Amino acid sequence: MSRRRLHLDARPPRIVELYGQDLRWTDADRGLRLDADTAARLHSEGFTMATVRTGLWRTKQVSLIRWAQRDSAGR
Repeated sequence: MSRRRLHLDARPPRIVELYGQDLRWTDADRGLRLDADTAARLHSEGFTMATVRTGLWRTKQVSLIRWAQRDSAGR
């Protein structure tokens, strides 16, 4: 039997690092997932960017403000 694959949008991406007002990247809490509520909360704490894991070895840097707006617009 073949292994079931999840659709990429099934779960929010996992946050690896956060960029804040101190102008440096810091490690995120383990298991933190990026959705609209998390993006808004992190932005209110002073973070502006996040590095998220998009694959086994791939990451992508995203703006927290744009992510919150994209998710709240309903894509």
